[in-house]
Amino acid sequence: MGKIRALAVASALVGGLAVIANAAPAQADTLRNVYYSSSDCYRYGDYGVQNHLWTWYHCDYQYNFWFLYSVP
Repeated sequence: MGKIRALAVASALVGGLAVIANAAPAQADTLRNVYYSSSDCYRYGDYGVQNHLWTWYHCDYQYNFWFLYSVP
């Protein structure tokens, strides 16, 4: 009975690792630049989308600056 249990546990671990290994990694946001004004941040973000530098972007206001993040 112990051999069957060990085999079942090993099979479950291998099956779980196969599922994890095949999962696609999530794409993280990349900091592109920091701006003083929101208009500059959004202008360059739009420029990047229009010229296929990234698929989408967002501007975050923190510490009196505008941070441009995008996904390549």
